[in-house]
Amino acid sequence: MEVITSKENSNIKQARSLLDKKFRIETGHFLLEGRKFVSDAISAGYKIEKLFVDSSAGNKFDQLIASVDAPVFFVDSTVFKSLCDTQTPQGIVAELALPFLGAYKYNRGDKLLILDRISDPGNMGTIIRTAKATGFEFIFAINCVDVYSPKVVRSSAGAVLFSKVYPMEEDSIIAYCKKHNIELIVADMNGENVFETQISGDYAVVVGNEGHGVSDKFVQNGRLVKLPMNAGIESLNAGVSASVLMYVLEGKNLK
Repeated sequence: MEVITSKENSNIKQARSLLDKKFRIETGHFLLEGRKFVSDAISAGYKIEKLFVDSSAGNKFDQLIASVDAPVFFVDSTVFKSLCDTQTPQGIVAELALPFLGAYKYNRGDKLLILDRISDPGNMGTIIRTAKATGFEFIFAINCVDVYSPKVVRSSAGAVLFSKVYPMEEDSIIAYCKKHNIELIVADMNGENVFETQISGDYAVVVGNEGHGVSDKFVQNGRLVKLPMNAGIESLNAGVSASVLMYVLEGKNLK
């Protein structure tokens, strides 16, 4: 078994660059770390481009390796750690092609989630995970953190691999919702109590940036709703707010 022992190896250097958003965009590839996420990606139909395996792992990943039609590189433990975003690497990293979704096409009954400048990876992962759990299948991200960053993938518990996330411009999604009579339900502390909100027809939930909330355009074009809370607390974490809103609005339809 040939083992890569240098960080200057071309495959290692290219893979390591994918820890940076700039290179993920340029190459159309990203990294996944750990057996569970790599297995999830295979189940979700992602194309595995390369596998990197810690040479000290022995035959631990033989079954997983056999299920993938991709080059496999065995890597010295010290070099392998340079590919990882975690403190305790799990011994396997996959390089994958980013999914291509094409343009979103509206179907009546679709549950839509619009994320306006969510910047924290933990919040983004939490929101995507809850969206998957509550049936908000289509997510539109406006100038948000990269959903394929290692931290977002981890905090979503891999749910991002089974989700449809569309980069979108603010004006475009507002115009699209108007065209198809999709009501914008906008999270804002000046809105009506969401527990008393009655919605008929299709809608999209809009959740804004952690520090600044949603943009003025969404406020002007949507119906504002809030989560009521006791005095002394001005707002909730964006991930928590989005999760509660999705459960309030769709929880009754879950089994």
